[in-house]
Amino acid sequence: MAEKQTSNFARDFIKPPLVLMLICVVCCGLLALANQVTKDKIAAAEADAIQTSLQELPNAGIFTEITDFTVTDNDKAAASALYVDENGQAAVLVTADGYNKDGLQVIIGVDKDGAVTGVSFVSVSETPGLGTKVESNPELLTDHLVSLSDADAVDNVDNISGATYSSKGMKAAVVCALDTVCANQEVIGA
Repeated sequence: MAEKQTSNFARDFIKPPLVLMLICVVCCGLLALANQVTKDKIAAAEADAIQTSLQELPNAGIFTEITDFTVTDNDKAAASALYVDENGQAAVLVTADGYNKDGLQVIIGVDKDGAVTGVSFVSVSETPGLGTKVESNPELLTDHLVSLSDADAVDNVDNISGATYSSKGMKAAVVCALDTVCANQEVIGA
């Protein structure tokens, strides 16, 4: 009888966690393999998206990345790369929080005088139909940000109705880009 209870104990209490552990180990191994196989392709696709966005800026030249620059982040946005072209136009890669954390990844062009030349979207993971209006309807917000050169003017631009979080994130991205360019005038060469 004691032997049967030991057998039931092993079957009921030891076997299920072991099977679950084995399934978890196999799944982790498969995820690690998938990551190893796809990481270079994902990195290349991201680099291509950034280069495409850089070329979408008005009067874009050939941009060179400045690797050693002063980062000037704010509560909603963070600069991750700084570029400059042969015409002296700077471009800042900014990731900003809209409705979603890091929902906006944009390239903001800034001219020699410190004014926004254009906004180009690398990726938008905001609510379709609402937050995505910052990209799909530039006349509602992004067009109004072009030629602005200070945070107060950017803050005074009206938000898109129904896309307030995304609008605030987009404006925070522009302010972050302006601050980054201002803090890095020496390395930009302006």
